[in-house]
Amino acid sequence: MRNNKSMNIGLMGNSIRPLIQQGMVYGYDIAVNELVDNIFKYSSFDSVLCFYEPEQFQQEILKRKARKIVRKDSSRCISMINEYDILFRDGTESLDIDVLHNVSSEFMPMIGLRENMKRRIPVTWTIHCASYPELLDKLFLPMVLAPVKSYDALICTSYAVKKAVESIIERIESYTGRKCRGNLIINPLGIDTDRFAPQNKEVLRAKYGIEKDAFVILWIGRFSAGDKADLYPLLKVFSSLIKENPGKCLKLLMAGYQPAGTKYVETLKNVVSEMGICENVIFMQDHNISTRHELYNISDVFTSPVDNVQETFGITPIEAMACGIPQVVSEWNGYKDTVVDGETGFLIKTYWADCFCDIDQRGYLPFDINHRTRMFHYLTSQSVAVDLEEYQKAFQRLIDDKTLYTYMSECSRKRALENYSWNKVIHNLENIWEGLRKKAEESDEGFEPDKILLPNYTKDFRSYPSDFIDERTYFKRTCNDDEIDKLIDALPQPYGVERVLNEAELLRTLLKNERLNMEIAVEENNGYSVGQVRRGIMYLYKYGLLKRDQGNV
Repeated sequence: MRNNKSMNIGLMGNSIRPLIQQGMVYGYDIAVNELVDNIFKYSSFDSVLCFYEPEQFQQEILKRKARKIVRKDSSRCISMINEYDILFRDGTESLDIDVLHNVSSEFMPMIGLRENMKRRIPVTWTIHCASYPELLDKLFLPMVLAPVKSYDALICTSYAVKKAVESIIERIESYTGRKCRGNLIINPLGIDTDRFAPQNKEVLRAKYGIEKDAFVILWIGRFSAGDKADLYPLLKVFSSLIKENPGKCLKLLMAGYQPAGTKYVETLKNVVSEMGICENVIFMQDHNISTRHELYNISDVFTSPVDNVQETFGITPIEAMACGIPQVVSEWNGYKDTVVDGETGFLIKTYWADCFCDIDQRGYLPFDINHRTRMFHYLTSQSVAVDLEEYQKAFQRLIDDKTLYTYMSECSRKRALENYSWNKVIHNLENIWEGLRKKAEESDEGFEPDKILLPNYTKDFRSYPSDFIDERTYFKRTCNDDEIDKLIDALPQPYGVERVLNEAELLRTLLKNERLNMEIAVEENNGYSVGQVRRGIMYLYKYGLLKRDQGNV
């Protein structure tokens, strides 16, 4: 993959969030955290440069991730760059990067940085969901209107989401009359195949109090009929299995997190009670995600009747696959890429219909974007049917046919190792980057920094103040030399950004002059940007440490 020329990757770090937020675990956070971890771990690039904003969560988590990797492999070169240094001190000249990547779908900051630097650097970003209505404005429209190059790429985790994005982009192109120049390239997510691996089922069942001879079906994920999967069809099928298999010990293990303020688990428990299968269904709400590999190894079969457009890839089926657990899942989105029907498990047919003519015409309602998203996701999922007869037959075949079960178990582990181990996924990603970099070197596309829509505050809001101060307007200080430090230290710092920007030293330097104007101050303080110096003078004027020298203009 590599040639003799060195390569360095610049990685946006702001997409990382805590794994558990308000008692919830999201697949997005697992995916982006592990993607960063494994770029650090397996990338063969000469260095990885992480952008961070100081005193934010991402700064500490990136440093912690980097230290962990470097301790294990001292040859790894992972460094950090303060985004404020680029913003206020024009740190772009020191950026030695060949590719810019974000593990999530926010790409415009990287495009803006590249256009400002005027260097042919491929920009890539990863999509984790395509169905949120706000993405039409925030992601897909900019992909058409912004100066995206022919050597940039959106990394799609599955064929299904690539086709969805193509459809959305084609519609936007027809509205705007412009063509998207970027690429859509498929590269799946990966898993830790050492952690997710076959373990002693008997020992783990004893640990969790599961019968040794039970046939255990596992579902694991987010308890949400609107965002993941309606689990009632699964309960209906499982209830029928119990009736069709008298004398056999069947268990359904349902593990995951429930969004705050919802009552889906309670609804499911009522359904289980009405079906009379309480002894056969085990709810493990808020199970520790760090030990979820044990739940796969407790089980005989993993299932996921996903029916929602919010999904794009699906990590849980490949986690089960790596543990050698056959998968019985709906034939939907990324599952169609990962699960091989009849080999690693069964794909259960799904059916949909064109029943959204109302939403297609008035999809801007309700006006509250969060309510709109929840409603659309729920309505789409409720119009997707999973073939229940086929679903039940798939489980029954695995209950009855031990030879088939063993075959699928072995095929599952083999497929996970060959296709979804992180070292393979990162290797494929590097091949993509290498191809895009070569394309960039051959490109004659110019740069268009004027096509980046950025704030221009003093131009756009020039009508707000009474007047504007000319850069040659003189100020004189209102304090003596021996008062400067005390007065600067006494200035309020309510937000912490003042401390992070470390502009106190600039203020002290400015006050060493008994008289000054912006033009002179900029010349004398070339270690700071023009904007910093001008803001410093206005800040001192604001707090009365400078005043206008009306006699000198």
